[in-house]
Parts: sequence; C-alpha cells; structure tokens
Amino acid sequence: MVSGHLIREARKRAGLTQAELGRRVGKPQSVISRWERGEVLPNLETLRELIRACELELTFEIADRDDSYVAQIDRMMRMTPSERIARSVATTRTLTGLRRRLTEARGA
Repeated sequence: MVSGHLIREARKRAGLTQAELGRRVGKPQSVISRWERGEVLPNLETLRELIRACELELTFEIADRDDSYVAQIDRMMRMTPSERIARSVATTRTLTGLRRRLTEARGA
C-alpha cells in the first residue's frame, strides 16, 4: 500500500483534508479515502497528479538493485525487541565515546 501512504503523507504535509485534496483534483473525498486506505490503487499518473496537487513532487529513478543490507535486516529481525534495544544502547554508547574522544583530540 505504498501509494496510499504517499498520498496521505503528501496531503498531511500540505495541510489538506481529503475533501480539499479531492476538490483540487476533481474527485470526491470518498475516492481519496479509498486510495489512502489502499482499497483502490491509483495508476502512476494519477498518483503523480495527487502529489502535485499537494504542491510536492514525486520523483523516480532507475538504479541498480542493491540487496547488500538484506542480511543485516534479517539478523536484526531474528533478535528479540529487548536484544535490539540493548544493541542500540551499546551502539549509542560507543558512538558517544568516539565523539567525545574526537572532540578532545581536536581541542588538544
């Protein structure tokens, strides 16, 4: 439901209600709502029109596929929430210590 999230995010950034966005694109509020909920998927050109109506731009580019992060995500997802929090705390402490040493080295 990527398109629904994009529409909702754009509409909220623009400070518009569903009805206001609908008026800008000539659609009833109920259609905007169905798009946002993912009940109906707009085509790409309609999605771009909706984003533009919020005075934003939806951009695309073609890039080489990069799965280099998938193994790390899989490892993290196998951890319990408590393990992920503990890892985050440890990483934060390490980075804080490194930042302090860098600041001290610059000052010395």
